[in-house]
Amino acid sequence: MSLPAAEMALQTHLGDRFIDSDWRPALAAVMEAEGDTEKALDVVNGLYKSATCRSGLKLHIPAL
Repeated sequence: MSLPAAEMALQTHLGDRFIDSDWRPALAAVMEAEGDTEKALDVVNGLYKSATCRSGLKLHIPAL
């Protein structure tokens, strides 16, 4: 999936709750790992750990 397609999917899913600056680091990190599944999983797991350390913030990434 291209970066613009991922951004559009997030905007569609989140609607008015989508804030580009909140998602920019996550999208950039995953796109940087493109083609390297292990690196992408490491990035996503790191983002998940960071997100779960903040009270009230939950990250849900559905299985493909």
